[in-house]
Amino acid sequence: MDDSTYYRDHWVRVEPERVAAYEEMFRWRPQMEPLIAPAALEPGLVVVDYGCGPGGLAIELARRVGAGGHVHAVDINAVFVERTRTAAVNEGVSDRVTVHQIDADRVPLPDRSVDRVICKNVLEYVDDVTATLREFRRVLRPGGLAHVTDCDWGMLVVEPLGPERVVEMFAAASLAYRTPLIGRRLFGCMKGAGFRDVRLQVLATSDTQGFFAPIVWNMANYARESGRLPAATIDTFLADLQQAIADGTYLLVLPQFLVTGTA
Repeated sequence: MDDSTYYRDHWVRVEPERVAAYEEMFRWRPQMEPLIAPAALEPGLVVVDYGCGPGGLAIELARRVGAGGHVHAVDINAVFVERTRTAAVNEGVSDRVTVHQIDADRVPLPDRSVDRVICKNVLEYVDDVTATLREFRRVLRPGGLAHVTDCDWGMLVVEPLGPERVVEMFAAASLAYRTPLIGRRLFGCMKGAGFRDVRLQVLATSDTQGFFAPIVWNMANYARESGRLPAATIDTFLADLQQAIADGTYLLVLPQFLVTGTA
């Protein structure tokens, strides 16, 4: 494992159990509506889903743009790309979804060719946030919107772990994130990339059922990979978390920063 590139490498090669977890986590649900509402989607638009993962959002976008629109789903992972293509066929929207596998932080489309770029929880992993946002602006038509959603790991709350143990776990797992505090930086980065009318929302949804617990499982796996935290310590963290879910005292809050800018 190369610590200097792990933040990217662990998305190029995703273990089967992680693929299954992400497919469930990123399946479209009505509760996710506030996360994309600022993108002002409507029929007939050409939309990029940058970092499409296994395709849950891309399929929902395809439904919204209708037969007159189109979705370009983009990802660096070959399994996610294939899952997205299969989902588009199974959901009857393959005629309006094109899936692209990329190996660099670029959008494989011409200048001024799309109406929306949507990027959900991806910019924390890219090499250069501002350069990627400028790439979004390049492919947008004048007046088009880039809508970016990301978290800020400095604001993660997990009970019963408490702030000290969350910080300890994240410090060990931090090699998996290029810009872990991206949430608080997004507004300034969007302006720095040349977008105008930049708008910011912060949504802090609480999870008390364990639905977002895989966030902590993933972090634990990254901490194990890094070797920066004893395995017994990680096991204790996870056992405490599982017990809290079982007895109803679990809580996870990870605020999402929603930033929308006009090209």
